[in-house]
Amino acid sequence: MSPPVNLRRSLCLAVLLCLTSACSLLAGGTVLYDQQGSQVGVQTDPTVHRGPAPMNNGHPAQLTPEEVRLLLGSLMVSGWSGTIVGILEQPRPVPVFTEMELNRIATPIAAAFQQAAPTERVFFSLPKSQTTYSEERTTGALFLRGRYLHVVLTDHSAFTRADTAGGDVKDLRDTKGMKLWVAAPATAATVPDAEEPRWAHFETVHVSLNTKEVIALRSRPASPSTEASHPIPLPATNAGGPGAKNGEPTDAPSNQTDDLNVQVRKLTTSNLELRNRLDAQLQQMQALQDQLTTLQQDLDSARTKSKTPRKSPTQ
Repeated sequence: MSPPVNLRRSLCLAVLLCLTSACSLLAGGTVLYDQQGSQVGVQTDPTVHRGPAPMNNGHPAQLTPEEVRLLLGSLMVSGWSGTIVGILEQPRPVPVFTEMELNRIATPIAAAFQQAAPTERVFFSLPKSQTTYSEERTTGALFLRGRYLHVVLTDHSAFTRADTAGGDVKDLRDTKGMKLWVAAPATAATVPDAEEPRWAHFETVHVSLNTKEVIALRSRPASPSTEASHPIPLPATNAGGPGAKNGEPTDAPSNQTDDLNVQVRKLTTSNLELRNRLDAQLQQMQALQDQLTTLQQDLDSARTKSKTPRKSPTQ
């Protein structure tokens, strides 16, 4: 026997209030930097108490602005604008932060890490670059735990949100099909299950970096150019030049080809991984849509029954 209509409405209202409270908690915090529409601050980290045992962050943390630039500069994001068109288009990855944004927030984020408590994380909210007015923003959060910098992206200004048919409230499930990945030479970290954060329900777009490894790889100076000490001749036309002996070509072109093959394999692997994650998210979105449709049908059915006039008792 289904519960009364008033009870069902009360339960739905309670769920909505819980979601609203959770959103307010994630959106709140203390703003430490607020200039030119860009904000950086600290907020309560919902992943600390979501696991079987509390897992505090390594805050306060000492990161220099340059280290913050190296870490955040390795982040790339792909996504789509809208809903239907985005599913059909091939996602085009872009840097999460432009050079101008990195110059603006590297120092405030480093300062925020020094002030954050073990149960807090650093959040950022940036307006869309090179536009006088836009509702799109780049928002997310960062926290250090053990060897890793964990990054969650909740929105990005490069991709427009889906049309809400006149509604002003952003659907928390609308992540614009975003996928986070890490640009070479760095790679995303494979975090053991015991150390993996228990992410909040609507924070599905995240990636983890091995902090020291990424900083070392991206700060490593470029190796001396081999062309300076060993000139590489053009094949065939310069076969008798200083870079070849008795008309035999050097093995430099072969090395270049091997490097290109390695890069192609890495890109192919990344594309397959992105496609698998996209398929999984589409299935999750469909399941949520089915649940919402079922709930709406139940509410409509209950509302129809409640409007049925009662028969007056016989005299």
